[in-house]
Amino acid sequence: MNFLLGFRRSRGYNLADKTSDPAPSDGTTSSPHVMLNSSRFPRTLTSLIALASMATPALASAVKPPESQPVEVEQRSTLTRVREGGTPFDPKQRLTPYAVQLAGGGSGADGGVDGGVDGGLADLPSTGLIESPAEYSPTRGVLFQYGNSWNSVVTALVSSLTGSAQYDEIAYVVVANQTTANSAASAFSAAGANLSKVVFIIQPNNSIWMRDYGPHFIFQNGTLAVVDSHYYSTRPQDNFIPTLVGDSTLNVPTYDQGLYYSGGNFQPGPNRSGFCTALINLDNPTSGGHNEALIRELHQTFQGIDTLHIMPQLPFSVDGTGHIDMWMYLVDENTVVISEFIAGSNTTALSVTNNAVPYMQALGFEVFRPQAWNVGATHYTYANAFRVNNRIFIPCYGTALAPGGNSAYNTRDSDALAKWQAAAGPGVQIVPIQCSSIITASGAIHCIVKQVPRRAELVPAAHIVEPAGGEVLLNGATQVIRWNATDTNNAALANVDLAYSLDGGTTWNAIANAIADSGSFNWVVPAGTSSSAMVRVTARSADGDTTIAMSNPFRVAAGTATVLNFASGGGVNKFGFGSQTSAWNSAAISPVSTALTAANYTALASSNATAGITDANRYIGATVATGSEATNLFRFVVPGATNDIDEIKVQWEGFADRCTQVELYVWNNTLSQWGDFAGRVGQNRYVDAFAGNQDETLVASLRSNFADYIAADGSMRFLVYAERSADETFHDYMAVTIIRADDPCTGDLDGNGAVDGGDLATLLSAWGPCTGCAADIDGNGAVDGGDLATLLSAWGGCP
Repeated sequence: MNFLLGFRRSRGYNLADKTSDPAPSDGTTSSPHVMLNSSRFPRTLTSLIALASMATPALASAVKPPESQPVEVEQRSTLTRVREGGTPFDPKQRLTPYAVQLAGGGSGADGGVDGGVDGGLADLPSTGLIESPAEYSPTRGVLFQYGNSWNSVVTALVSSLTGSAQYDEIAYVVVANQTTANSAASAFSAAGANLSKVVFIIQPNNSIWMRDYGPHFIFQNGTLAVVDSHYYSTRPQDNFIPTLVGDSTLNVPTYDQGLYYSGGNFQPGPNRSGFCTALINLDNPTSGGHNEALIRELHQTFQGIDTLHIMPQLPFSVDGTGHIDMWMYLVDENTVVISEFIAGSNTTALSVTNNAVPYMQALGFEVFRPQAWNVGATHYTYANAFRVNNRIFIPCYGTALAPGGNSAYNTRDSDALAKWQAAAGPGVQIVPIQCSSIITASGAIHCIVKQVPRRAELVPAAHIVEPAGGEVLLNGATQVIRWNATDTNNAALANVDLAYSLDGGTTWNAIANAIADSGSFNWVVPAGTSSSAMVRVTARSADGDTTIAMSNPFRVAAGTATVLNFASGGGVNKFGFGSQTSAWNSAAISPVSTALTAANYTALASSNATAGITDANRYIGATVATGSEATNLFRFVVPGATNDIDEIKVQWEGFADRCTQVELYVWNNTLSQWGDFAGRVGQNRYVDAFAGNQDETLVASLRSNFADYIAADGSMRFLVYAERSADETFHDYMAVTIIRADDPCTGDLDGNGAVDGGDLATLLSAWGPCTGCAADIDGNGAVDGGDLATLLSAWGGCP
């Protein structure tokens, strides 16, 4: 993985400027740096003193901005930070902060919405230690967007970030096209930026608010990955940026978190903590299947947040966003900035910010309080700042620190600068950025950037993503090995070695040596039998450092894989139904009843759609009425006996309009509800989900409790549900694969290579009627004396 490899890939309105101040200039080109005298870092940043002075070889492979004459930027509508339709606010909200914590804590390595490893492989980080780098953690670079609006603010930031040879951080700039990249390069160069430290990401986008729609970065066993939450439905191109950046640019795993909230309302802190406002509950209401327990579970599973601190929300009349970054900022693990509204300000705003002070002090933070105030609808704040290693970029609104503001605010700027200096400590550089123009749109500079974390350890990290563990891989089948590796300073790795073991890691066999660190490799599963097979990746840095990662154990065996799809049998033993439902209904086995046509089945038969939403190779769902959600039902009849099934894999490929989340559920016959493969049912207990603008595959695997999901007539039912009103779904492929491994040792129920006491205990615990369970060795629908006799006759070691 190389962060510096080449990057590939509306309507709006302006908030009225109701201030009495003169209209500010949007011509800012640079800002002075204010340097403090010695050094105070969070402990985790000390190694960056050396790293900042090191050369960065990977910069040589960056996509440099082209040298060209200034080019007119494509003009598009200005979109403010406030969402269309307004921001929810509860006037009866609790005015004191509180914490929610998942019982027992945890690593976020299991227990996700699809049931984790036992529930099957799905789009969540189901393996490894998941951690969110804190807001003040080591930073490799900063993501920006350029070309829609407030370009001068972005230019000031990019030039300040990259202009000094003292620093090595990269400016990653999202632009819509090469023309905009050319214009941005000219503006940056004129402002003093070092273009060798600027990398352009050419991707469709809607707005400047990178913090809100941009990636949530995580570390998964020390390797960098991306989590994507949901952003405004009216800005679908912004909504999809994190997935595109992760998949297409950074080549790291991307995970879709089923929460609607923007990054400006989340700051990760120390000790696996996170901070947001009560807007998180309004954006994800109980009526949509989200209660506070699920919200905290999703934060832990996807972002490694064990304790979520929920702060009150500023009223809409004060701040149009509801985001925490408009009034609070974590400076380091011991220090926080909290706005102090001037006397006479809104009483709720005063209560919200004042009540946060003792709460944060009780958590061990020292609190510093620059002023905040309103002029009409404009909320002026100094808390909307961001840290990049030993520099902190802060907003200013006067004329003394940066040109283009209102001199009436010079005293407040000076006061804020002094408090930021005191909060940051000596050695941290304070960089004021003129924000008079952008603040009228309910945001400043924290809102338009996203720090890219830096791996500061001196050796690389690696992690096996797939196989995740527990899979049944058949001899001769092709299995994609997926891994992730991150080197010091996010530099490119030299190469990797891949190997496999059939004896739990005692001996290893080479798969490929010294291959490119592409993140994936198609492996033909070798002949042999093992219940403790593993794969291994050895990642090697350019300077010779190595690291090793091993997968969780999986099974290798001979056997058969039966693929059920719509290439044949549509409407005979494989069925599809579609249209819409007025609301989620977790107890309706047939929520829709309009049968698919022969043409629909043909479109679903193979993964061959390559064009947009009108591609005839897709089954395009019916137009969805306002207030209803697109809903499709698929039913497959599983051939043959069920007691010899080892694994069932389900795969759906497609997407929904406007980056709507598409959710895949399975019908639980025992509980008579839709749910996941882990026995959990109800809305948001899907086996997998995705939100994006292009085809993506939803996958999950079932390896136990088959009778819960296969009905007496052999049928399995799957629900594909779009969770937002009026948005269509576009289906490219649907399939179920039934894997039956040959049994080299009848009676080895736990797969440990011997028929022993563990197998006997498993059989006796399942005694009685038991259709489809593994202990029903003779398949007569019950675990009884016949199965016991078979097991005892095979007692001992297996061949």
